[in-house]
Amino acid sequence: MRRWYVLLPLLALTGLGAVSAGNSVAPEYQATATIMYVAGPGETELPNPYGDLSGANEVATIVLNSVETRTALAAAGHGGAYEVTPQSRSSIAYLSIRSGDPEDAVATGTALIDVAAAELVSRQEAAGIPPTAQVGLQVLEPPTVIAAVQEGKLRVQAVVGVLGAGVSLLVAVLFDDIIGLWKRARARGLGGERKRARGEKRRESAADAEAETAGTGPAEPDAETEAAPPAELPRRKAEPATTNGAPPDDDHGGLGTASPSINSALINTNEWVWPGDHSLEEAIEHEQRERPQRNPFFDPEFTKRQLRKSKREQDAGTDAEPAEPETSRKR
Repeated sequence: MRRWYVLLPLLALTGLGAVSAGNSVAPEYQATATIMYVAGPGETELPNPYGDLSGANEVATIVLNSVETRTALAAAGHGGAYEVTPQSRSSIAYLSIRSGDPEDAVATGTALIDVAAAELVSRQEAAGIPPTAQVGLQVLEPPTVIAAVQEGKLRVQAVVGVLGAGVSLLVAVLFDDIIGLWKRARARGLGGERKRARGEKRRESAADAEAETAGTGPAEPDAETEAAPPAELPRRKAEPATTNGAPPDDDHGGLGTASPSINSALINTNEWVWPGDHSLEEAIEHEQRERPQRNPFFDPEFTKRQLRKSKREQDAGTDAEPAEPETSRKR
């Protein structure tokens, strides 16, 4: 019923086809006749081969309905179908003829009556029965067309209607299956495109996050400071530190640094000076600390804000730490 717009037109075409097929079938004409077997007025001492009148009726009916009689009538040009029915325990028989031509139906009935009369005469003459004592045939109702039969038309219409309805239902079901397969294939295609789009979006988000994360690290030195030694590398105590090419500060005893908070952050460990805001142990622990895997689904802007906030808190903690006097360190 989901495909009613396919089924209903096909059913309508089936109805039109059934009507057209029925109209193309010519009607058949039915004719009937009634005969009766009667005994002759004469007497004879010879036994009659039919016995009595009911016997003659039964024997004649068998002969008329036989294949030989039907073949002979067809060869004579009588194409109508017929049936001879005797009345039980009676001398009366009924003839029913059907043909596409009303004249042929009447002619076939007349030929049947002639065949029955000839059968009676030939068999009784062979037995020596005189004509006055023979069983004869009397026509009670001559062959007459009584109706035009439409059974062939109705039969053809029924066959065409049943076949057309079955084919219409089959076509509707196949159409529904084809539409379902097309929709499922289209859904799979759209799902694959969505998956690919999501994958590309994830990769783009990951690339953006990596780019922004890399942008928050230490900036590349410009052309003016390329010649200056890196401030992050450790140096020996005996090596004076320079600050962007400026002479070292004598107040620090040759331990100058580029960082403004060197008084609080400079640490002397085994003749090495480690710049920055952490001690050697903290720096090693920071490097060896397991870094969590970055999730590509994180919002890059949120990650950038978090990094900036962490940087501000770190700078604020470094500025708040009290600086150690240089004289105590020298001692």
